[in-house]
Amino acid sequence: MDAGLVALLLINRKNSPEELTEEDIEKAIDFASKLYARKEWSSGYIHAMMLPNSGILMANPSMAKKRTPEAIAKNLRGLLEEPEDPNAPICEICGRRHSRPKPVYRSDFPLVGTGGVPNYFPSAKDGLNVCSHCLFLVQFLPLVAYKVGGRVLVMHTYPYELMLELHREALNDVRKNFLASNARDFKRPENFLFHLLGELTRKTERDDLWANASITLYYFVVNNKSPDVTIIHVPTPVLRFIAHASREDPKGWKRIVAMGWRKRPAEEEFEKYERSYANEVYARLLAEESILPYFIDVKNRRANAKWSLLSFYCSEVLGLDKEALEFIRDVGDRIVETLEKLPDNQLSRRVRELEKAEKLYQFEAFFVNLEKLRQRLGIEKPLMTFDEFATVLTSYGEDLNVSWRTVKHLLLFRVYEKLHDRLMKASEEAEEAGEAEEIEDVGIYGLGEVEE
Repeated sequence: MDAGLVALLLINRKNSPEELTEEDIEKAIDFASKLYARKEWSSGYIHAMMLPNSGILMANPSMAKKRTPEAIAKNLRGLLEEPEDPNAPICEICGRRHSRPKPVYRSDFPLVGTGGVPNYFPSAKDGLNVCSHCLFLVQFLPLVAYKVGGRVLVMHTYPYELMLELHREALNDVRKNFLASNARDFKRPENFLFHLLGELTRKTERDDLWANASITLYYFVVNNKSPDVTIIHVPTPVLRFIAHASREDPKGWKRIVAMGWRKRPAEEEFEKYERSYANEVYARLLAEESILPYFIDVKNRRANAKWSLLSFYCSEVLGLDKEALEFIRDVGDRIVETLEKLPDNQLSRRVRELEKAEKLYQFEAFFVNLEKLRQRLGIEKPLMTFDEFATVLTSYGEDLNVSWRTVKHLLLFRVYEKLHDRLMKASEEAEEAGEAEEIEDVGIYGLGEVEE
């Protein structure tokens, strides 16, 4: 119903329901009925994907000969003029009017049951309790829905201004082509959403739009064979992060996203991958799982984004305390201070110790070895105090395996950010010399010995 209301607003170029007039409603009826009378809409879209056998919109194949814009418009007006039955239950959607006395099935309202297939009917009622005005609005849903990968996509949002912005393109496509929007040929709903969010963020530059924003994707198909729906909720912290990333570090965010495909696309192939393939970064964000490993490119020893973006992600999405984050960055700077004094070949081997730490004791060994190195290099100030060492290893999160790995990724980010050029130069020189950059076990794992 909200999507149908958005359609009325967009058709009339209005921003709020209070602005709508009777003339606006009549204009929307005229606009929709002319489209719905076309075969591409009636049988290929409305009947096949959203409202099978619709009598109101005359999408039932048996109505083909009688289907005209005038007949559809008459049905739509009839819903507005339909009298209320004071004995009927209250509408389950708006709660303001009495529901229709006739049963409402999926031919008129998407995703409810029909006849012998109850599906969703509360209180064991034979049909949905919905008033004629809500049902009227639902008939405009096809105008703002996107066709994505053989299904229909509708994005329900808070605040409602966001819903207007996200569905504006759908109606613009309808105006241009007289066909339902194909969402720029995107095959996956989450990819399309994240792409739209990036564009919207750069266009509006409104932080208030994202402060408490909420988006839920309804990705469905309703037909007579295999109706199905997938509901995807986008967490509010993720929305704030996407908005921040798209505005503050779009190139860095693009590199992070590219890490989410098994085969990383070349620059010119990014849009092709985004339109077609599932992305692990998007999937983890939606599942509220960490994407911290994607902030670094271990193969090329590069930080994929700015530290400011990493900091925002850690504080806003992971919930890491800002003071803790600053402390870890300070430790990273001390590590860089030590490593940058080494020649290139030794620098690369030392960083490899941190990269290859897969167990907590290996992570500990890196710091023990680095402290001894500082002493040999004559650096007076210690790398860390005992309390700081204990904090790095054990203080972040209840799960040690998660906490120290989080710290490891943050430290690698800082090292790559500061020493990327030297590290890549060392790798190239090693390849030219035919040398492998493997570290002996004793150097990585041994707590009692260090490499000489």
